[in-house]
Amino acid sequence: MNTKKQILFTALMVVGALVFGMIIAGGLNLTEPTRAEETSRPALAAEKDSRDEQARRVDLHARTAIDSFADLAEAVLPAVVTVEVVRIEEAPEVRGFQDFFRRGPRQPEPEPEEQRFPGAGSGFLISADGWIVTNNHVVERAERIQVGMDGREYSAEVKGRDRETDLALLKIDAGDELPHLPLGDSDALRVGDWVMAIGNPLNFEASVTVGVVSAKGRSIPIENNRADFANYIQTDAAINLGNSGGPLVNTAGEVVGIATGKAFAENIGFAVPVDVLRGVLPQLRDEGRVRRGYLGVSIRNLSHREARYYQLDEPNGAQVQEVVEDTPAEKAGVEAGDVILGVNDHDVVNTRDLIDYVASFPPGAEVRLRVLRDRDSEPLELDVKLEERPSLIAERPEPVPASPPREESMDWLGLELRPLTATLRERAQLDGRQRGVFVSGVSPRSVFAEEGFQGGFVIVGINDAVIESLGDLGEATADLEAGDLVRVEALAPGGQRLFSVIEVP
Repeated sequence: MNTKKQILFTALMVVGALVFGMIIAGGLNLTEPTRAEETSRPALAAEKDSRDEQARRVDLHARTAIDSFADLAEAVLPAVVTVEVVRIEEAPEVRGFQDFFRRGPRQPEPEPEEQRFPGAGSGFLISADGWIVTNNHVVERAERIQVGMDGREYSAEVKGRDRETDLALLKIDAGDELPHLPLGDSDALRVGDWVMAIGNPLNFEASVTVGVVSAKGRSIPIENNRADFANYIQTDAAINLGNSGGPLVNTAGEVVGIATGKAFAENIGFAVPVDVLRGVLPQLRDEGRVRRGYLGVSIRNLSHREARYYQLDEPNGAQVQEVVEDTPAEKAGVEAGDVILGVNDHDVVNTRDLIDYVASFPPGAEVRLRVLRDRDSEPLELDVKLEERPSLIAERPEPVPASPPREESMDWLGLELRPLTATLRERAQLDGRQRGVFVSGVSPRSVFAEEGFQGGFVIVGINDAVIESLGDLGEATADLEAGDLVRVEALAPGGQRLFSVIEVP
């Protein structure tokens, strides 16, 4: 009896366990799948795996896009060279107290002695047969140039130099094929892109620094505040003395710039865009120098207020401040005050755009200017035959202190105005033919002060009215009201013509 009860109890336990297991399995969705579920499960799993992989990649990219720059440095370094130069120059003589008594004050001065002045920079190979790019200031006036690479030295010859872009082209004969770097696209650079600078700062060979593109389109003077043709790349990759002429490369190992200088600040260096090198390279190789087209005008950018005055949608164009005598622009009929809107089919956005585009033509080329002379008239078309651009730009005259005699005067928009007497005309360095009204002072609260005007200039025009006296100025400004736009034509000390559009407060 007990045995029968035990068998029955065991059977009931087994049945109960089976029922409980089925209930649990159904609640956990562990029942046998239908055919539709069998078909969709791999797709769902694949989608989940894809999402997981994408999340992993996003997380990896967020941490770092580049694990190491070592491979990049290893690939680029063999094509980077040292450029060692020797200059022979007269040494300045310094006479001390003992030297004065040894020679005596009346004895003839000896001939100045010559000394050797060594210097060094960087460069990089752009071809297997030994063409090297560096900075002009590295090799200028050099008596001897040696190029070092991979523990060997080669005598180098300067094949071309251009002071405007601070670029130079050297050639060595190594007798075999050499490693070289491809030229990239500096126009495609974006602010924030990684770049690497390679060179020999402070004679520490094969040094590598890494940073980002801090800015583009920077303009810095090379020498004596002379204008240049390079819209410099600004970077925080360290550039020091000796880096000059070395490459600035992107993460693909392509040259995007040529290191040329640093600012007097931390982490600000500059490089010539490689697109500028592309533009001058053929002339450097074939002619040894760069010849550029030349108009013969002094220009400035338009402001938004001036664009409104000329009824332009955007402040595009370059306003002519001065036309140099006996230049292509004067011969073609360009006048001071004109706004150059385009050259051939090329729209002019700003002064740099006009300079670069005109400079890209060789001397003797003929171009057609689209010029706006009057805001109420259609643009003119003027044909110009370009000449060769001079290598240097004349220095501006020293500013003249404004201390005119007390005479009849008037005040207009914060300007202290006086008749242009012979004395004031001489102070302003103007000839006897000039007429106008002398500005002896500018109030710091004046709208003219906001435009950078200082005392010493002469007003010669208001809108379309010629100003020769205080009376002319009074008549031209009598009906002006707040908010009116006024074009002021003036002469700076020395005669440079200036134009500015101001808004009457």
